[in-house]
Amino acid sequence: MNRELFMCARFKAKDELKAELQTRLIEMVKLTVVEDGCLFYNLHVDRDDDSVFYFLEGWENEAALSAHEQTAHVKALISDAPKLTIDGIRIEFMHQVPIN
Repeated sequence: MNRELFMCARFKAKDELKAELQTRLIEMVKLTVVEDGCLFYNLHVDRDDDSVFYFLEGWENEAALSAHEQTAHVKALISDAPKLTIDGIRIEFMHQVPIN
């Protein structure tokens, strides 16, 4: 099955590293939106806590997401997440509810 995947990734920056994390996440957007199979890759900040960032992501299929996970920029962010964040990266997968 060639099912689209949707996900949300959450990052809570350490106070002293908030600017660095934001810069890294903006760079991630630039590198990711050009990847094959990326439907969207949007960066958001929490409206009540500007140290919390979210990626809302859409991928054509599991293969596209798997390829994304193997890129140098994703591997580097995962490796640096313990240094930059309070609680690492939290990821939730979802699919759209059909409305008839």
